[in-house]
Amino acid sequence: MNEEIRDLDNRMIGLEKFNYATISSGCTDRLNGKYSWNDIDFNLNDAPFKRDTAIVVTSYHGHLMWLKNTLASYRKTDAFVILAYDNSSYIWDNLEDPDFILRRFPRPIHYLLCHAYVLKHKTYDADKRTGWFWNVRYAQNIIKSLPNIKYVYVTNGDCFLDRPDGMAEMPGVLGDGDFMSGQSTPNGTIHTACMFFKSDAFHKMIDYMSSRMKYTILAGQSPEALVRDAVDDLGLKEKFLEYPVLPDGGIDYYCTRDLESTYKKVLGFRNLYAEQEYRENNRLEPIDSKYMDDFRDWSYCSGEWKETLCKYYSTGDRRYLYMWWDRGCDTDTDRRYYPLEHYGTEPILVKE
Repeated sequence: MNEEIRDLDNRMIGLEKFNYATISSGCTDRLNGKYSWNDIDFNLNDAPFKRDTAIVVTSYHGHLMWLKNTLASYRKTDAFVILAYDNSSYIWDNLEDPDFILRRFPRPIHYLLCHAYVLKHKTYDADKRTGWFWNVRYAQNIIKSLPNIKYVYVTNGDCFLDRPDGMAEMPGVLGDGDFMSGQSTPNGTIHTACMFFKSDAFHKMIDYMSSRMKYTILAGQSPEALVRDAVDDLGLKEKFLEYPVLPDGGIDYYCTRDLESTYKKVLGFRNLYAEQEYRENNRLEPIDSKYMDDFRDWSYCSGEWKETLCKYYSTGDRRYLYMWWDRGCDTDTDRRYYPLEHYGTEPILVKE
């Protein structure tokens, strides 16, 4: 994608700010502003054909606190971004409540930050299993209609790329392999949070999963198990990388500690929720608030985080941070629920 189209695209989704009133309706007025409406028509309407890589972002309402920023990072890759969102509402929910809709479903900026959006049929139970498969299956059918897509990256809505321009390097990293996962072991677990495929291998794998998922089992089938079976039964060639290694020698499958790995070096990959939860459980400083969405006074966050972590972000008062640590300890027996005054009667602010 050339720089002018990239710049135009970034402006039309809010990643670059400019005066939208300068957009003229005719070609002859282009000098009054950088772009005219005809520029938008001719350069953005055929977006699906301008990319060779598609990114499938599987998500649900629990990711909304991250989704605005994670989608922005994927959009900066120049890939075709598909948001595959799970329908987590039930007939017995208060479906007419506007706040329910705002807390459970994407808002307009999310739709702008992805190129395409799929909402699968309603499934029940096993959201991270049955739900995950159908999210990817629906997205796959968009990708099948685009022969220009040569590579597919499958990830989650709470995973972020600090280095989105690194996506252009991923085909070279993959080489003659069929796919690679950010965290995997030979003949063992293949983690699904960040898988990069050649498109034909992606279609073979998801079609294989479909042949299994047409027969429902209670609690669903683990995506990791289905990926493992697909690799074994189809003979797909997995490329093995440098993975994040814990002090005990095990793989940090959820990237809880932001350790060095190929995916970190090339993409700046981060699993934001897992990293934040690890910091909460182990009394470490939280990640930068820029990764989270403070929409409507942090309405996407849980009640516990709204009362502790989010107030720390908003005020800088470390008493709320101490509350977050006490309530989020890794074991139930260590958790403490103290009122704010337990940590002092005055705000505790750290001078810069």
